[in-house]
Amino acid sequence: MNEMIRGALAAHRRNVRLLRRRPDLVAQGVLVPLVVLVLCAILFGSWGDRWPVGVIDRADDARSAAITDSLAQSRSNVDLYFETIEDDPRAAREMLEDGRLQLVITIPEDVATTNEVRISTYNVNTDATKNLRFRVDDALNIHDEVRGALPATVDLRTVAEEDVTRAAFIAGGVLLLALLLGSMLLAANVFAVEEEGRTAKELLMSPFGAAPAALGCVLTATLLAYLSAVPTYLTGLLLFGFTPDVGSLVLVLLFMLPLLVAAAGLGVLLAQLLRQHRAVQPPVILVAIATFFVGGGFVSVPGMPPTARTIAQWWPPSRVFEWSNPVLHDFAGSYTAGQWAWGGAFALLGVAGAYWAGRRELAAPRRGGQ
Repeated sequence: MNEMIRGALAAHRRNVRLLRRRPDLVAQGVLVPLVVLVLCAILFGSWGDRWPVGVIDRADDARSAAITDSLAQSRSNVDLYFETIEDDPRAAREMLEDGRLQLVITIPEDVATTNEVRISTYNVNTDATKNLRFRVDDALNIHDEVRGALPATVDLRTVAEEDVTRAAFIAGGVLLLALLLGSMLLAANVFAVEEEGRTAKELLMSPFGAAPAALGCVLTATLLAYLSAVPTYLTGLLLFGFTPDVGSLVLVLLFMLPLLVAAAGLGVLLAQLLRQHRAVQPPVILVAIATFFVGGGFVSVPGMPPTARTIAQWWPPSRVFEWSNPVLHDFAGSYTAGQWAWGGAFALLGVAGAYWAGRRELAAPRRGGQ
């Protein structure tokens, strides 16, 4: 056992020196989460998603002015729901048909007697705009509430006092992604570079052998994954309003430790099977990004479509997001004993997988040595 530990530590020290000379082996684990974070911000409105609309006031009276004012007041806790960019009927219609407006709201001349507001919408990919009616209804409810004509009001009671904004939720999910992806890619890259550098044969002939070297890769990847996730955390902190409680953040990072060991062990195993780090990177990155979106990193699992919920039920990595997001955003005080036990079990599987990959190197084909 002492020989195994000494060998793993020696391999770890060598891995650290190698990564200093090969920053390209670290780059993917740092850059991919940042790219995901920025793309989510741009595409899904993490800084607010005001819909561009046209408002046509044909009545031009006190009642229509009140409705227009209600549309302007309707908002989430992040941003306004609508941004009126056109009030000319013909121009608004042309922009709507070109897909430059989300909808056109027309207040007819007889609104005071009919109590009707007409809506025209750009109905390409309607499912993506499924909260269209909610936003309009919210504005009309504001109008009715001001007039005292709202027959029923909503008593909203949330699980926690403070809401978690979409930006903060996404940033938290991407931080978890950065930790897992960083650990798996680092371990895979460092282990695969033995074959690419034609040093695997010399490693097998060393006093320690390949198994301790594989465990050394797990140790290196687990520790350095925290460092590789720092840029993602700082981006979320400075740009996305991701300000978790320090105690909650430390608890999440501690819980992630055995999961990073498991991810690193899987990375070593994949590297041993695929032999080249360039062959390992594409599938690992694609599966990690897919897991982020369908496993609860982008939006909580209950809010996803049925197919995604089904995948999340049997896809183990999704548990990382399901278990950690409530703690990260103070909806849960801690992890359960069962969750800690599962984390430890995954870590043991990761170590076993890495050890088996190292032992399997004895039978792997060689391309020659120094």
